[in-house]
Amino acid sequence: MTETSNLIGYITPQNSKKLTCTGITCVDGISFEDHVFLLSLMPCCGLLALPFWAKVSGRLVNEREEEAVLTVVVTLFDADGTRLADYSDVIAVEAGEKGTCDVKLVDFQEAAETYAIAVTDMELA
Repeated sequence: MTETSNLIGYITPQNSKKLTCTGITCVDGISFEDHVFLLSLMPCCGLLALPFWAKVSGRLVNEREEEAVLTVVVTLFDADGTRLADYSDVIAVEAGEKGTCDVKLVDFQEAAETYAIAVTDMELA
């Protein structure tokens, strides 16, 4: 008999917990609204698992008078506050508009307990 926990893409109850957000920081003129931490769906009936174990989604509001090119970074921490990993997404938001971002957490971090979100201006070369 094969244990189901050995199957590829299987999510056990202990690693399906939702993490707690410890804070959101944004650059001037930008705000981050309605963020949510979403676990990817478990595969079933021959469907493939998504290429990430969770994602953080939300809306960026650009209150500036010019377009903003922004980097959104989600940092995962363990119970002791040690940084485990950073994941990011880049988004452009027109002046006075809102844009949606999804930061995919690709690698499963078993020790992760909390996360923080930082929104900064992207350095253009």
